[in-house]
Amino acid sequence: MPAQRILRRFSSTHSNDAGNTAVIASKATLTVERSNETDVVNDDITTTKVFPTKKEDRENAVNSETGRRVTPFQFQVYDLCAQIPKGKVSTYKHISDALNASPRAVGQALKINPYAPLPVPCHRVLDSKLFIGGFQGQWGSGGKVNNKRAKLAKEGVIFDDSDHVRKEARELVVFTDFVVPKTA
Repeated sequence: MPAQRILRRFSSTHSNDAGNTAVIASKATLTVERSNETDVVNDDITTTKVFPTKKEDRENAVNSETGRRVTPFQFQVYDLCAQIPKGKVSTYKHISDALNASPRAVGQALKINPYAPLPVPCHRVLDSKLFIGGFQGQWGSGGKVNNKRAKLAKEGVIFDDSDHVRKEARELVVFTDFVVPKTA
């Protein structure tokens, strides 16, 4: 039996500077049911991990997920992702355009992000059509994507029945104002 999602949304109305109004979730409950079992959803958005900012610390940084060194490109991706504010989302394409790179390369860096959920909130990155996308190597649906959905719901980002950011909320929640740090 395929997994069934139950998402209860309690919404409130928010406006941006241009006067556009959208319904944004303020509370959400997500339960995933399989037969008679219920999966536990990880909606943690508060755990903060140590993020190296000095050049010498970055040169020696090892990814706790892979056991490999974190590459300069991965740090560039993480630096931009860290700029996405709570309650906002961006896309793999927006980040890749800022870095003059491939959206897939951005996705691969975020797939193994050792600094999540903070200071590098990779759950806030969606595909270019504002579809929920992937999370930790899983695409579209499943336990890991349910975790991403729960994290975003907890931050006030809501999706329609096709797992896209709701149309009326798009102008308010999409972040594109990345500042690309100068490389040494």
